[in-house]
Amino acid sequence: MENITNQDRITLKNLKVADFASEETLCFTATVIFDGKPVATASNDGHGGSTRLLALEGQRDRFTEAEAFAASLPPDVTEYDDPNDRSRRFTIDITLDYLVDGLANAIHADRKLRTSFNRDVGNKVLFIKDGKLLFIKGIKLKAIADRKTYFASLRTRQAQPIVILAELPPEQAFDLWKQHVLGDKPD
Repeated sequence: MENITNQDRITLKNLKVADFASEETLCFTATVIFDGKPVATASNDGHGGSTRLLALEGQRDRFTEAEAFAASLPPDVTEYDDPNDRSRRFTIDITLDYLVDGLANAIHADRKLRTSFNRDVGNKVLFIKDGKLLFIKGIKLKAIADRKTYFASLRTRQAQPIVILAELPPEQAFDLWKQHVLGDKPD
């Protein structure tokens, strides 16, 4: 799946997910963007079937180019054994619908993760101490009037140095939070 999120020629726009309708697969609709321009609509009903792609009017040639680009990507080597040869991993050739599925799942997972982060960082005094993500129970970040003084006081009460997430730029705080919440599981 790494080759899906590392390429930047095919992206999605206007992704709408219906979690309540997602059963076997992610239920979604989106616009497929190829080299910065819309080429197709994508949809999946969430019942385990494949994603339907419909080329936009006048974009059939570019849609075909997008399909060819997707097919040129290295195959997805899964963590599962190949049913025909247990000594190898199951490998999936990339198609445009497979790529779109992967992108939709990655974007949706990132959105959910960011929502969780925003809830945590907005409500808790989160900090890293001794390689662990911690927070102070019963203290809401929003209720602290003088954060600078409070954070200085918090630092003096600690035996080891700490990193307070609320003092970091948002992306750096998110990356640090994610590293501690997910551990070595980036997906």
